[in-house]
Amino acid sequence: MSVLSCVSISKVFQDNGYEALRKISLEIGKGEAVGIVGESGSGKSTLGNIIGGLEKPTDGTVFYHDNDISQLRGEDFQSFRRSVQYIFQDPKGAMNPYFTLRRVLLEPLRINFPKDGRKELEMRIAEMVKMVNLPLSILDSHPWEVSGGEAQRIAIARAILLKPEVIIADECVSALDLSIQAEVVNLLRRIRKETCTSFLFISHDLSLVRYFCDRVYVMRYGRIVECLNCSRMEEEAQSEYTKILLEDAYGEYQSNSNR
Repeated sequence: MSVLSCVSISKVFQDNGYEALRKISLEIGKGEAVGIVGESGSGKSTLGNIIGGLEKPTDGTVFYHDNDISQLRGEDFQSFRRSVQYIFQDPKGAMNPYFTLRRVLLEPLRINFPKDGRKELEMRIAEMVKMVNLPLSILDSHPWEVSGGEAQRIAIARAILLKPEVIIADECVSALDLSIQAEVVNLLRRIRKETCTSFLFISHDLSLVRYFCDRVYVMRYGRIVECLNCSRMEEEAQSEYTKILLEDAYGEYQSNSNR
């Protein structure tokens, strides 16, 4: 059974008439990591925003446990908002620069659990900070006082604080150094294993998607080119575009496949 899915999603921006998405359908199962890969301008982030309820589609439907999210109201909508969390590419840009990191983490807990006491909320924050391998002392810093890797770990902690069913990670490591990328992705893998959280992992890096995900949807010009099992991408790839991405990611793919 799908946790999140979308059917025939299209998006046309009214200001310039640009058709960003064309009849996109996909689904994310419980505990599954699904990748979306494609070049810049392929519509990956727009699709992620629509699936996460941050933008509305021009046409088509997004379902959360078979419920149309556009029809959710009141507590049902709040439940959806808690259950689908984001990790953005620019973690510092997604945080209030005037807040300490403690308050960055405290705000979503106050909003979603208003009856819980400060001590209980602080304990949850401490638990999450330890889970992402940061010292508790960092909570007294502001976003602009920490490194990009540390800020991204705080963003991950904020995403998992509410125990979501799905995390949408949109190019969440692309701005980090390679060594920090590896640390963050391995952290996400551990969180996924420990919490059975589903992921929609958006990236332009096919090798990274292959390492993290179970399935990948390849996008180009606002369309799904094909969907592949990440463990059998070379065998399943039919599109020339996908084969080019494989060659760029793995170098030897084309020469080996032609032998």
